[in-house]
Amino acid sequence: MFNVSLKLREPKGLVVPEGPSFKWARTIKSEFEGTEIAFKAPKHSPRRSNHKGYAPVRRYNKDNPLPFRNYYGEEEIERGLPDLWRKADFFSHSWAFNGPWFTGPVCELELMFRLVRVVNYPKDMSLFHPRALELVIGDYLTDMYSYHKSETRGGIQVFHAPINWQILTHLPVNAARMEVVSENFSPHRTIKRMVFFPKTKLPRSELDKRVNEQPMLDLMEDIIASLKLNLSPRAKAQQDAALSGLEDTSLIKDYPPLKWDNVSEEEKQKILAGN
Repeated sequence: MFNVSLKLREPKGLVVPEGPSFKWARTIKSEFEGTEIAFKAPKHSPRRSNHKGYAPVRRYNKDNPLPFRNYYGEEEIERGLPDLWRKADFFSHSWAFNGPWFTGPVCELELMFRLVRVVNYPKDMSLFHPRALELVIGDYLTDMYSYHKSETRGGIQVFHAPINWQILTHLPVNAARMEVVSENFSPHRTIKRMVFFPKTKLPRSELDKRVNEQPMLDLMEDIIASLKLNLSPRAKAQQDAALSGLEDTSLIKDYPPLKWDNVSEEEKQKILAGN
């Protein structure tokens, strides 16, 4: 057994991590209710080996249904939230990004693809209608993030969303991407980016401030750009009906962050300056 002492070089500037190559990404295809969803993603390669990923089967039908779960419970009732969602986990992979000089994994990109079925909305509402989709996105973000408020900082909200709202144009339906950003004092230091689109959501990365996030963003962009949606005849007819008569069938270009607390911007800045 040899014990060799090595002195590693100190990195200068940002560490640029290296992750999987999108060049070798495989195509994931799955059909649900006649609509095919397809995208490319590299092989699951997590930071921790016990982190198991999953992928969809080729086709879901009556004999092999995709299980939708109801997460509505006492906590949501206490928060005064309505029962609006049924969720099915569709795809989950993560990829470790390694630093140079034997430093090992320094950051990770995680992609979770979840199908969300809306319930207890008006029966004639269609998510193919841009205003309906915008409403549901706002309701979903409120459900996920509005209750995070800092008790020690005047009750200011911890998360802000949607941030950097952008319309996606490469799909046959209205689609948008956005970010969820937390305050600097929050222990939730992951950066969450989401993509929403109607069918009849992506990725999350954990970064160290000394690490260049660009390689992870490049992989994320490649996966988003590879996303394809082939609507079933029934879904296409529903889309046509929802958009009939609309002069502007696109989503709004600007979606300002939602306000979940009752603290003015002036009060918020004073609170943050005192901490």
